[in-house]
Amino acid sequence: MDTYDVAVIGGGISGSVAARFAAKHGFSTLLIEKFKTPRNKSCSGIQFPYLEKLIGEKIPPEALCSNTLNKVEMFTPSGRAVKGSMQMLNFWRSTFDSWLNSLAVKAGANFFDERKLVDFDEDDKGITLRIADKQGETRVRARYLIAADGLNSGIRKKLKPEDFKRKASGATINYYFVGTAELDPNTLYMFYNREFSPLMFAWSYLKDDKWVIGTGADKNLLEYAARFLNYIQEKYAVRGELVKREGFSSPMEITPYLGQGRILMTGDAAGLVDLYRGLGMDNAALSGRLAVAAIVEAEKRHLLPIERYRGLMEPTIKKIRKNAIRQAARYASNHSLEMSLSTFNIMKDGLLMLAAAQVNRFLPPEKIMLLPM
Repeated sequence: MDTYDVAVIGGGISGSVAARFAAKHGFSTLLIEKFKTPRNKSCSGIQFPYLEKLIGEKIPPEALCSNTLNKVEMFTPSGRAVKGSMQMLNFWRSTFDSWLNSLAVKAGANFFDERKLVDFDEDDKGITLRIADKQGETRVRARYLIAADGLNSGIRKKLKPEDFKRKASGATINYYFVGTAELDPNTLYMFYNREFSPLMFAWSYLKDDKWVIGTGADKNLLEYAARFLNYIQEKYAVRGELVKREGFSSPMEITPYLGQGRILMTGDAAGLVDLYRGLGMDNAALSGRLAVAAIVEAEKRHLLPIERYRGLMEPTIKKIRKNAIRQAARYASNHSLEMSLSTFNIMKDGLLMLAAAQVNRFLPPEKIMLLPM
């Protein structure tokens, strides 16, 4: 039976970052991904530049889309438009995550794709994992397990089955068009309107040669998506071929849960989705990094890492919970949504973001202020 210090399940952002830093700290590390890589993932693939500091590496041009996003145009329910400048990273998750996988390997982690976690058992000294590939099942032993297996986390399902419902708690969908549109290729368009999404803003922007039109909902997603798609096609004269439609849904109750004992949950598996900010990839990278930091400290003190991990993640968890309350209040109606996007509030938030972006340049990765504020 192969043995490792750290086993990481899931080759996305949080898993790859965790595996990389675990290996850099000298831990023998296993990283497995159940799909063949590069694997596609339904995700916006937009993030602020401070993600590079969380990853600990400058992102090469080949891991990014050919078009940059440096402007934003927000629309309130009344149709009022607010424009601004905002530097963003724009990438396909297939390319980006594969690059992150390579960073983990370069640091010394053993990485295998097309391998699935079948089951696991925890005891006082570690975790035994049953892993399956095309050849059959094998058993692996690890002292620590980092769960980065997404919103349908099998690890969380075993630890907290009550967090999973019969119906999906939410879903998103993206439509991809190749053709022409009266849209700026360097602008992220954000539409705050309950007619288009009852959960968060709907969006449109360009990725390489594909125009993305997407939204999310907790029920009747296709109705919201059709309404928003028709609106965008008419307003911006989108003409061309629909080349892809993708989305995801999850029956998991999306609330923060960080694990137990020697098992640490990260990223989406830990419920670190923030609909108020409309982002989760920075939380994913941060949680992967902090999970390893907790293990490092636990090793020094001969303790289990979960308590230290909870302490390190406390500011992030508090912000997610606070933002969930703010999001529910602002999306109670289109009127409350319009009020939350008043000129005064937008100017105030813009100034806070500018100040935070400057401060982030000097903060260590673990202390970065996640944006929007």
